[in-house]
Amino acid sequence: MTKKNLLSLMLASALMLTLAACGEKSPSSSESGSRSETESTSVSGPQEELSEVVELTGGSERESAEEIPLDIKLKGKIAREESQWFSFTTDETENATYAITSVNQTPKTGKLCLCVYDAEENQMSSRTLEAGSSGKAETLSLDLLPETTYYIQMWAQKGDVIQYSLILRSPEGQQSEKQAVQPGPEAVGGLEIPGATNQMDAQLLPLNAKLQGKVSEDKGQWYAFATNSTENATYKLTTVNMTRGTGMLNLVVYDQYGNELIDPYNPLQAKQSGWAATVNLELTPLTNYYVYIWAREGDTIEYTLTIHAPEATDSQD
Repeated sequence: MTKKNLLSLMLASALMLTLAACGEKSPSSSESGSRSETESTSVSGPQEELSEVVELTGGSERESAEEIPLDIKLKGKIAREESQWFSFTTDETENATYAITSVNQTPKTGKLCLCVYDAEENQMSSRTLEAGSSGKAETLSLDLLPETTYYIQMWAQKGDVIQYSLILRSPEGQQSEKQAVQPGPEAVGGLEIPGATNQMDAQLLPLNAKLQGKVSEDKGQWYAFATNSTENATYKLTTVNMTRGTGMLNLVVYDQYGNELIDPYNPLQAKQSGWAATVNLELTPLTNYYVYIWAREGDTIEYTLTIHAPEATDSQD
C-alpha cells in the first residue's frame, strides 16, 4: 500500500507533457487482436474515486510504458497516428476481478481503443475495448493474477485527437462505500445546468428539482445524480418535451461502468405533445448514476427533467 500511495503522489504532481511520438498499434504477436448554454450553478462533476486527477502521457511502446495507479481518475490526450502504453500492478487479492473503464471525451471522433496484455504479450480479453464519441463509459472486467504487472495499449481508431479519462478499479475500489458521492447544487426556482458532452464531465443534479435544458441536433447531453441513503428505494425520472413540431426527446440512465438501466434501443421518449414521460428505477443507495439525453438529428428541443427521490434516511451505519 505504501508503494501505491507514493506512486499516486508522484503522478499527481507531474505536469502535462507533450505526448509521446508515434508507436505501433499493437505487439507484433497481437496485431489481429485489436480489433443550453446558460449560467449554471457552480458545482463540480461527480467524483467516484479520490478528488485528485492524474494527467497521463503514456509511453510510445511497451518497454517505455508509464506506470499508473489503481482507483484514481486518470486523464490524457491521444494524438493522431499514436499509440500510448501504460502498466499497472495488481494488489495481493486472490481470484480478483479488475474493472478498466475508459471514456472518450471528444465528440465527433472515431472510437478510442484499449487492449490489455500480460508480460508475454498475451491479450487478456478476446475483445478490444472501444469507447465511442457519445461519451458513454466503456468497461472491461478482467480476472487477473495478484501482484502481477500488466500492460495497457490505447489508440484512436481513425487517427483522431481524443481527450479521454481512464480508471482502473481494484476489487476494493469497486466496493460501493468507496464512492465519495457529492450532493447536487441547491435548487432555486427553475434549475439551469449545462449538459456535458461525456459521462465523466457530467454535473450532479439535485434530487426533486426541475432542470430546464435545451438539446440540439445530435449533440447528446450528460447529467449525473447521486441517490440518497434510503435502502430498496425507487426513483422516478420525469421529462417533458417542451418544443412542438419536433421528434422524440430520448433519455437513458447508466451506472458508472456504462451499464444501461434503460435499454438504449428502447429509451424513455418524450413526445412533442408536451405529455410527461416517466420511468421508475430501483437504485442502490449512495451511488452516482448518469443520464444521457438526446434529440433526433435536426431537432432543437427545450425540455424539463425531474428526478423524484424518496425521503432520505438518517442512518449512517
